[in-house]
Amino acid sequence: MFWVGAGTKDTGFSLTRLTFQVTHATDSDTNAERNFIIAELRQCCAIGAANIYQPRQRLPATPVNHNVTDGEIAAARLSVETE
Repeated sequence: MFWVGAGTKDTGFSLTRLTFQVTHATDSDTNAERNFIIAELRQCCAIGAANIYQPRQRLPATPVNHNVTDGEIAAARLSVETE
């Protein structure tokens, strides 16, 4: 099973220039955020091996569908399970 996602560090909120819609501002160093996410997932034993792929390198997965978005952003708090 693969988990594919994108991670950016939110640094604030802003308005888009043309439509004045609320959007989020992100840190420009996405490499640092990728490394942070992998390190955190490793530290809590949530993942096994993690591979880094270079640009244009083929991934060992089947192609996926094209995505469509309305531009909305969802934010949620993770709940902590208690035993």
